[in-house]
Amino acid sequence: MIQLEKMSQQDFNDYLEFMIPEYAGSISANFNLPFEKAKKESAELMEKLFPEGLNTANQYVYNVYDSSEYKKVGVLWYKIKQEMSQAFLYHIYINEESRGKGYGSALLEELERKAKEHKVTSLALNVFGNNEKAYELYKKFGYEASSIAMKKSL
Repeated sequence: MIQLEKMSQQDFNDYLEFMIPEYAGSISANFNLPFEKAKKESAELMEKLFPEGLNTANQYVYNVYDSSEYKKVGVLWYKIKQEMSQAFLYHIYINEESRGKGYGSALLEELERKAKEHKVTSLALNVFGNNEKAYELYKKFGYEASSIAMKKSL
């Protein structure tokens, strides 16, 4: 159903251009942080996570294609943390028009396969509290909460 292809440098640049404000929006919405401050923090985080850009060791960023139509449907980004025997899922993104068609589930199955290739024994991720669909999908795949951050607006 899906096919992964490592991103080209141009794809990676385009992805960061999309990801920085996207992540900033989630930070802003979930932590009551002004968007511009969240955007600055998001950009700093990307620089920290990708010190060597696309060539940063143990960071894997893929374009996701529908294998029958060879149409791009999303992105997968994870990191292998060998010292913890863990794959950490940073981002699954399915294009708006491709959602609800099973790509997210297929991508999680592919991530598990890739993690096993790296001989890690666990998968981990963070999910924002307002992303209920993703939370439910992760639960369906056997993910369990290991910590919960909570807030109350006054």
